Amino acid sequence: MIQCALNGAYSRDDHPAVPVTLEQLVADAVDCRAAGARSVHLHPRRPVDGLESLAAEVHDPVVSAIRAAVPDLEISCSTQEDIDLGGAPDRIAAVRAWTQPPDVVSLNLAEPGAVELGAALLEHGIGIEAGVFSLADADALLAAPWASAVHRVLVETIFEHDPASAVTLARAIDARVAVLGRPRLWHGDAGATWAVVEAGLGAGLDVRVGLEDSLVGRDGGPAPANAAQVAETGVRTT
Repeated sequence: MIQCALNGAYSRDDHPAVPVTLEQLVADAVDCRAAGARSVHLHPRRPVDGLESLAAEVHDPVVSAIRAAVPDLEISCSTQEDIDLGGAPDRIAAVRAWTQPPDVVSLNLAEPGAVELGAALLEHGIGIEAGVFSLADADALLAAPWASAVHRVLVETIFEHDPASAVTLARAIDARVAVLGRPRLWHGDAGATWAVVEAGLGAGLDVRVGLEDSLVGRDGGPAPANAAQVAETGVRTT
């Protein structure tokens, strides 16, 4: 399975193909599905200033529009701790206010309150993509009361930018969390992205590509748009 991370914290000032507005996100999701993606991960933005937000009035319209345009595409969003809450007292309250929740959200085990937020997500019927950056995060996941119920584990080597070291870390994390028997999805960051993706494909695992992960392409030049990254990666799975 290929997931595409559409935007993250980037804007069109960073790369001209980064989708920011609702219309851009919908169009990119449609294109990624046509290119072979089964899932998209995105950070909805406030229309007024383009700021990432968990506020229901920002999240709900984006998720609803993508779901209407591509009903068979899994929608993943973020719960990263520094995203705007739209006035909610905490992330749990923000998530509970969603009336059009995504299918899954990423939940970083390294962040404070991850265990409590995970329980709230499951109560709200939202699947957990458990974000694991390190072996310590892997152990935190294994200790979580809902560990066996996660939708998938994200093996995320985002703080390791040496390609060989990133692959070594991904393999170590994967071995630690494999006991859960849940799907694992590998992705890296910046220049190490492609080594991690290739190693994940070689291991027969799910992978993530997209402009959130790298603005640099496989050839070292500017990364292609999201759908093109999906198409390039799909060729490597055959």
